[in-house]
Amino acid sequence: MSTLHTINKTSTHSALSSCLKVARNGDSILLIEDGVYASSQLCQSPLEGVALYALHEDLLARGLDASTLSGTIKTVDYNGFVDLVCQHQRCVSWS
Repeated sequence: MSTLHTINKTSTHSALSSCLKVARNGDSILLIEDGVYASSQLCQSPLEGVALYALHEDLLARGLDASTLSGTIKTVDYNGFVDLVCQHQRCVSWS
């Protein structure tokens, strides 16, 4: 059963580290809101078989350039967010 994990806190919050402990092969992690600031930390701790995403609109709202993200993190818009929700059997919001 695959899970979409959403992270909306910065890397200084425990949400990302807690999520990384339970994310499994076939899961996806989506950085939203202030969670997009954790993109550099997430690139340093990639998980095999876990797809990584960041919400494009939240990157822009915080002055971050999507082109500077590692190739391991894909950007999605709101429609892509909905698609991710539909592709997974469950969603967990880490806040």
